[in-house]
Formats: sequence, C-alpha cells, structure tokens
Amino acid sequence: KKSSEQKMAVNEVSIARAEEKLQVKGGQSDAAATFILGDEDHTLGNSLRHVIMQSGGTDFCGYSVPHPSEPYVHLRLQTDGKETATGMFRHGLSELAECCNHIEAAFDKAFDEFEQES
Repeated sequence: KKSSEQKMAVNEVSIARAEEKLQVKGGQSDAAATFILGDEDHTLGNSLRHVIMQSGGTDFCGYSVPHPSEPYVHLRLQTDGKETATGMFRHGLSELAECCNHIEAAFDKAFDEFEQES
C-alpha cells in the first residue's frame, strides 16, 4: 500500500518561509541599525555587505545567518553619522541593483555576439 505523501531524502531540508521580508532593529543612534532580511541567504548578505563597505561613510557593515534552518540574514550597519543607517542601506541596495543591471546587460550583449558568430 503506497502513501500519497512524498517523502524527503535523509539529507534534504525544508526551510520555513520568513514571516516578514524586512525588519529593522535600531541601534543607539540613527547611524546604526540591524536589518533582518527574510527569505535571503549568503548571496544577498555578502554582496550587499561588500557594496555598502565600498561606500564612503560606512564605519562597519557585517552580516550573519543565525542558523542554516532559519530563512533570515542579519545585516549590521554603522555609519560615521553623516548619513543614517537606513539611508546607507537604501543606497547599498540601489548600488547593488545597478551592478546587477550592468552585469545582465554585458551578459546579454556577449551572448548575442556569440549567437551571431555561431
């Protein structure tokens, strides 16, 4: 007799979905905050950390994934005080989006050139 339930493999993991896509925990001033990103992982965490660290006015930016089975990335950001942490976070997201658009355009161009040569 077969069960209608699909069984998972021994090493397969099902990660729950995040309840919220974004949470912000303020620091002691507007220059520091922790941004908790739901349903994200190291891919966005490290990329965003890198872009923000390249921006002037950032004193510290680091990220962590508290536990592999939790669908959250914690991004801790501290600025020099000339800009708020929230402003720097938004700036970092915009910069990262521009980088992704540039990479996509370069890939599309190279792919089109490759197809024309073939």
